[in-house]
Amino acid sequence: MVLEIRISNFFSIKDEIVLDFRAANIKSANARALSNNLFDFNNTPILKTIAIYGANASGKSNIIKAIRFCNALVFESHQHNENTIYNFQPFKFNGYNSKPSTYFIRFVSKGIEYEYSYSLTRQKIISESLYFYPKGRIKEIFTRDERLGKTKKEKYSFGDQIKRPFDVVENTSEKTLYISRASQMDREIGKEIFNYFHSQFILDYVGFGASAIETLSNQNKQQLIDAIKIADSDIVDVKIKVLKKAGKHYKADAQTMTLTVEDVVQDYLQIRTFHKASPSTAFDFLTEESQGTIKLFFIMLTILDVVKHNKV
Repeated sequence: MVLEIRISNFFSIKDEIVLDFRAANIKSANARALSNNLFDFNNTPILKTIAIYGANASGKSNIIKAIRFCNALVFESHQHNENTIYNFQPFKFNGYNSKPSTYFIRFVSKGIEYEYSYSLTRQKIISESLYFYPKGRIKEIFTRDERLGKTKKEKYSFGDQIKRPFDVVENTSEKTLYISRASQMDREIGKEIFNYFHSQFILDYVGFGASAIETLSNQNKQQLIDAIKIADSDIVDVKIKVLKKAGKHYKADAQTMTLTVEDVVQDYLQIRTFHKASPSTAFDFLTEESQGTIKLFFIMLTILDVVKHNKV
């Protein structure tokens, strides 16, 4: 779960903005009506869902865009070379394009609360830190500040949670997040954080493998059918047939989104819909139904996965 996110100096975001999932103490009728949107974590009420709303061109999409970039950097930065320029744009006015951008997230993984943060320019990582609350009290896992000196020992400090931490340091460049390299080098906490951002924090619904095909054709079939019926009340039934198992995990290009969900599943699934007007006449779902109905079907796959497995 996410408790709090803070970002600054990304795209149209200048000063720090905060997304706080910890519920305010509001006693209004509207708040009472939304009581099912709360759950408890360590005696703190947490919101299950929040909404971002505002005027057109006010920066809503850039908040998601910034979080998507920051999360992806955790599980991609170990691949970066010396010529890497990070794929984001800092705020363009008032000299902010030369100032560091910052990301902070407070989250819970396997029942333990973590605070992870880093700052960077488009050219390099400036600082990075990870703390956790193993017994309700904050404890340092590591901190890093590239401005503190010339040697690695001056720049890094560690608690006692990472084995041979400076072995990882020696393989961590200014282009790489330490936590990303620690995961690659088989450090347990590094892998825990990596897997949280890679597998538990979902900011896209493209990326189907064999497990998703199984989910589509088996455990979520009825819920997916119900969703289609809501979108198009004329649809009375859906039949899904697995043509062949998907051996490769597909992921769309993050920049161009050239690979759609439909492109991925059409070779693996045969989806037929049946309408009220002629219940015995089959329609090919991917070519003969509306784009809105098709999109909802695949978005629902991700929504059901998130809800059933407590993902973000």
